[in-house]
Amino acid sequence: METIPPPFNMLWFQIVMGIIIGLVLGSFTTMLCYRIPRKLSIIFPSSHCPQCHTPLRPRDLIPLISWLSGRGKCRYCKSPINVSYLYIEIITALLCMSAFVVVGFTLTLPVVLFLIVISITSLTIWFKSMKKNS
Repeated sequence: METIPPPFNMLWFQIVMGIIIGLVLGSFTTMLCYRIPRKLSIIFPSSHCPQCHTPLRPRDLIPLISWLSGRGKCRYCKSPINVSYLYIEIITALLCMSAFVVVGFTLTLPVVLFLIVISITSLTIWFKSMKKNS
């Protein structure tokens, strides 16, 4: 069996990569959670503020950092951004970090990451629909 070369086999590298990839996937997951229930395309148009419809620039799409730097508000219209976006990004990052540490850089990792995104998206949509119906 082949061994995984450094730095891919180092715990610190797996943690850092897991968090970075997890935050990116978390940002994608928040988009899915917003668009799927509304039957909107997940491809087009590009990300925009749901209130003022201003297209978001790349600096507005940096997971976690853009939410914190804007203090939870849209950079353009100053309307509040739901804190659930922040929670989804953090939870996804933590789960992805765990996957990187447990599974490592194997062919199973993309499958596990896909399942994490699908699970969080499904649970979030389900939870929001239950909350809406009660």
